[in-house]
Amino acid sequence: MAKKRWGGLAVAGAFLLTKGKVILALLKLSKFGGTLISFGVSLLFYAQVFGVWFGVGLLYLLFIHEMGHLLAAKRLGFKTGPAIFVPFMGAVIGIKDTFRTPKQEAILAYGGPLAGLVSLIPLAIGYAVTGNDFWLVIFHLGALLNLFNLLPVSPLDGGRILAGLPIIVWVAGLAALIAYGLTNFSLILLLIAFFGGSAVWKRYKFAKQYEENRSTLMLYRAARERVLRAKAEQERANVEVALAPEVEEEQTVESTYDPIAWSLRLDLQDLRQASPEEARQEADDLLRYQYDAANDYDALLRRIDQRIEPLRLAEESVQYHQMPKKQQTITLLAYLALDAILFIAFEYSKGYLPTPS
Repeated sequence: MAKKRWGGLAVAGAFLLTKGKVILALLKLSKFGGTLISFGVSLLFYAQVFGVWFGVGLLYLLFIHEMGHLLAAKRLGFKTGPAIFVPFMGAVIGIKDTFRTPKQEAILAYGGPLAGLVSLIPLAIGYAVTGNDFWLVIFHLGALLNLFNLLPVSPLDGGRILAGLPIIVWVAGLAALIAYGLTNFSLILLLIAFFGGSAVWKRYKFAKQYEENRSTLMLYRAARERVLRAKAEQERANVEVALAPEVEEEQTVESTYDPIAWSLRLDLQDLRQASPEEARQEADDLLRYQYDAANDYDALLRRIDQRIEPLRLAEESVQYHQMPKKQQTITLLAYLALDAILFIAFEYSKGYLPTPS
């Protein structure tokens, strides 16, 4: 049997090297060329390991799951790429837009397992009509795949659905995945756990950084706003001087300091007095910047922006993962409902699976 399978693979490979060039050229012209090519390659590999019909059933499950993501993305108005199948890894679709809220991410992630649940209906009907165990096996596999995808670990669909909930949800899901992966020693599960752990650590690090530097960030932003105002005032003053050159000479003789820079310094001193203890050093740095920059407001803005940037990234991460309580409740209930239905389908079908002879 193994020789026949590998013999079939050799024949298919020889065909692709000769006549297959014409087919590849035609597929490249098609909008779904990448999907069809990757589908065929994956089917070729699955057929050699599991048999043709099992490979077809598995790719059917993966395809419907990804189409669920695709429809959800279209509903959100996102631009997407074609679905690409990767042998023994599943399938992916490219999202060309960035999520602006965790609700958007949840909707897109939810579409895959929801479509996966719908894909079980034809399989159940096929089993009821024919009584063929093949339909039941694919049904059971579909319930398992979509149930696994709902684990609350990023980058799985479950973790993305629950991205707007407290980080403890991700931590719990990650702990369960690591425990199961070590118990059953699955390299794929441990690889997913590695990426999930990276996502948890990144989110935790940003949250801690933001909490420790929130007042400092407010200080920098207030200072930046004042520098922008001072710059605008200086530019208006320069325009007035250009229109009346004789006034410039008078002011040069009578004035030996920049009133705008002095005003900025006083504002920064006020910020220093008003800021909490942990932010005073940062305020002192800004005052030193003022001495260094003199009247070069652009240089001062660049220096302030260098301090703001890492804190802004932490702030964006924290704000992104915040979801209103009502929306959190709806998201969690929808997640648990889908999880429960898939679990029932998985357990119910397991009881009717044929026993290996």
